[in-house]
Amino acid sequence: MDTIVPSMPEESVVFVSSMRCPSCGLVSSGYLQAMGDGRGVAICPSCGTTITQHLPSHYVTQIPPSDFNSPVHPHVHTSHYPGLYTKPRHAPRLDFADLLRVAYSPKSAFTNLYLSTDLHRALAIVLVFSILSSFVSILVTADMGELLGYGTGDALTLAFQGFVSWIVSLLAFLIFGLTSALVAKGVFGGRGERSATITLLGYSYPAYVLLSIVVILVFNLGFKGLDFGMIDQWTENQLNQASVAGIVLLVVAFIGLAWLLWISSSAVSVANDVSKGEGALSVILAAIAAGVVYILVGMVMRLPIGLSF
Repeated sequence: MDTIVPSMPEESVVFVSSMRCPSCGLVSSGYLQAMGDGRGVAICPSCGTTITQHLPSHYVTQIPPSDFNSPVHPHVHTSHYPGLYTKPRHAPRLDFADLLRVAYSPKSAFTNLYLSTDLHRALAIVLVFSILSSFVSILVTADMGELLGYGTGDALTLAFQGFVSWIVSLLAFLIFGLTSALVAKGVFGGRGERSATITLLGYSYPAYVLLSIVVILVFNLGFKGLDFGMIDQWTENQLNQASVAGIVLLVVAFIGLAWLLWISSSAVSVANDVSKGEGALSVILAAIAAGVVYILVGMVMRLPIGLSF
């Protein structure tokens, strides 16, 4: 007769991605009751046989979910940052050293920031850099008048739209952060810490602004002297210039987007205790959601999308 696993106490369940039934051979993901000796037990959802196996190192315990007897969805992963979430947090501060370190060592920076900063300081960074972004956007709109058909007067009339675009950008950022946390938890079994996710992504925001400015500068330099309103009259040299500029712009944008994905996925990974790959997928799905909101609102408000970042 199969052994019946006793009622499990709270905070003693560990999720594992693979457990094999010794009777029917079924391999499934699910929860194991931690026995205190490095092993865990569960009941096979197919035949009811008791499964006993070693728990993964650095496992994370959780309160048993209501559907424990037939787990169909992962809720907890083996910790990717063991010990981080049990450490006491420091008094929050605006950490400029880690703000710079985000650009080249995001995992190290975000593990430090998780313990040393808070949402208010992160939102202050987003606010300051979003204002800088909007200001540069207005300057670019005026400076690129000859290239894109905007005049200085047109740029001034777009000031209100630029303000609305700034508000929409902040809204898109919040949606991006919340969606990242929801995806990390609902799809990949992360912690789902919305505040921590937005906080760490807030320290990533300057990188987005920096990349946008770099792309605009490359665009300005590469297409300088060209009139997009008279493409059919371009000379061979102008066509060659545009081709080279386009290739350079695509390379810079591709490298920049990969860099941003690396940074953002690290932020989501640390905030939610998921792998870098799962963090990257969370970021991509969240970016799609935030982008859709920004585009839809931009279409309604007729924002100068493409000159805003």
